[in-house]
Amino acid sequence: MPAEKLISSLERLLQLNTELYEMALEKTDLLKKDRADDLKNLLLREQAAVRSIQEAEAGRIQYAAEFLQREHDLTLTDCINKAKGAEKVKLTSLLGEFTDVMSKLKTANQLNHQLSQQALQFVRMTMDMLLPREQTPNYSRPTVQKETEPKRRSLFDSKA
Repeated sequence: MPAEKLISSLERLLQLNTELYEMALEKTDLLKKDRADDLKNLLLREQAAVRSIQEAEAGRIQYAAEFLQREHDLTLTDCINKAKGAEKVKLTSLLGEFTDVMSKLKTANQLNHQLSQQALQFVRMTMDMLLPREQTPNYSRPTVQKETEPKRRSLFDSKA
């Protein structure tokens, strides 16, 4: 089978992307439960998984170039078009699985992005409540230059 290395490379890449999707689901749960320490550890694992995917993708590119006998347009669709018999069936199956996993991963990442944005908005709102900005007076001396951003005033008196 001339496409054996390519198929095994694609299966490995699919496995890594599936693991990344599972991490995205775990990240969603951690964001919902507000578990920052566990989220930090998950992000480190996620970065390692992304590096592994990049390495596997480099291998896939190499095997696709060998299979297609060219250095450009190394898509899975082009590999399917060149393959015959069982190889074509396997590559077509992998394409469907990749499409499914990538769609799920995109949806999970969009949800995680929205949850992260909401958490940041909550933190900003809380900080604004604890450290309100000073109101700018209606009148200021012409010789005194205004600062570009008003100072924050704390609710807690540190001199007390």
